[in-house]
Amino acid sequence: MVDRRGNVALMFSILLMPLMVLTGGAVDLNQALNARTRLAQALDAAALAVGVQTSLTQDEAAEFALGFVTANYPPTEIGEIGGLTVALDADNDIVTVGAEARIATLVLSLIGIESITVHWESEVQRARRRLELAMVLDNTGSMGGSKIASLRDAAHLLTDILFEGADPDRLKIGLVPFAATVNVGTQYERAWWLDPDALSPLHSENFIPAANRWDVFDTITNRDWTGCVEARAIPHDIEDTPPSAASPDTLFLPYFAPDESSYGSYPNSYMSDQMSGYDQTARMRNAPKYTGASVSSGDGPGWGCTARPITPLTGNQSTINSGISAMIASGTTNIPIGVSWGVRVLSPGEPFTQGVDWGEDDTIKAMVVLTDGENYLNGRGNSNYSDYSGYGYMRDGRLGIVSSNDTTIRNALNARTTAACAYARERGIRVYTITFQVNSSSTRNMMQACATHPGLYFDSPSSDALRDAFEMIAGDLSNLRLSR
Repeated sequence: MVDRRGNVALMFSILLMPLMVLTGGAVDLNQALNARTRLAQALDAAALAVGVQTSLTQDEAAEFALGFVTANYPPTEIGEIGGLTVALDADNDIVTVGAEARIATLVLSLIGIESITVHWESEVQRARRRLELAMVLDNTGSMGGSKIASLRDAAHLLTDILFEGADPDRLKIGLVPFAATVNVGTQYERAWWLDPDALSPLHSENFIPAANRWDVFDTITNRDWTGCVEARAIPHDIEDTPPSAASPDTLFLPYFAPDESSYGSYPNSYMSDQMSGYDQTARMRNAPKYTGASVSSGDGPGWGCTARPITPLTGNQSTINSGISAMIASGTTNIPIGVSWGVRVLSPGEPFTQGVDWGEDDTIKAMVVLTDGENYLNGRGNSNYSDYSGYGYMRDGRLGIVSSNDTTIRNALNARTTAACAYARERGIRVYTITFQVNSSSTRNMMQACATHPGLYFDSPSSDALRDAFEMIAGDLSNLRLSR
């Protein structure tokens, strides 16, 4: 028998080196694949960053991209970056950033392969769709002091980011400050959609005999309509139903807080009832008492109208910034009426007509809704059942309930908030929500559910967190999608 053990040992020694190279080479190749993944991430970040800065020159863009690549692929990572290129295609709004990474080999160098070079190129198409954004912001009394200042600061930051390098024809922002109701602006006095002929049955809700609110305003000698409006009847209260004189329920109401009784627990008595006896409801609804009368104290029929006017969609940054700067903190919280008017600001139809048609593929419609507290309307142990608000008195059931209980009223307002948010989402609006120093877990849960998805809800326990939330929203709206 021939002894072949020496041959086997010889063959094994011959094959050992290729086997080692193949095994070790897999390690080198794996390192190269990891480096390519990291390179791709760094170039993606650089391309997005350059894309946002639409005013950069070629040299500035290259320097800007290098900073992002270096930050996202530091020298401590495996591989050496080289060959960075940045291409700006102004005609098609495309940014392309490319580079390579050279990875020194450990095992493949034994067979003369000293390094492996991987290449990557990231291309982004600048977002060319239009953006229409409504900021629906809580301006209630609890927002006083530093909180309203922080809100103004954060809202200004959002507009600054969005308007940076933006085409004003493709960006419009509107503002809806809200409290117990909203203010559309006195320039719309007796507008056809504000029911100048008192066709809506709600017009005479607090007047006996029936009266036209506009005429009542005219007879009061020292108070005019302050621009606020009331909610329409459910379901039109939260919906974008087109106003029509042929359907009086769809017309809007000028806000009119009635003179309340001088007897009992009533917070808004501003003129003589001109009636004897103790029938409080009759005294309050006595329409003739307004003729030629003057308001003795307070805001009179404007009591509860505390919010600054809505700013319709505009591409003028100074206009929206002026509206933000003018915001004040006063009044109680009525979130559903704020959300409903955010929808109307984005709507193409009356009362505001600056929005493009619903469903336009090249337009993003978005809404930011912020509150710092729970829905609230003060219940009263009197014949009105509550203070006056955008939903009138609770005695009349315009919120879907007849109750003086604070919790019952809040639950009804929460239900309308949930319905208003659902309606906004159904219209295709991208809804972001923010709670600012809100202690109520039920309110935080409601606002999270209000958002288009949970990731678009931000709980902000501090002013810094609020600013971060607005910055992240601005970044999301400005975000550019990778085309490959």
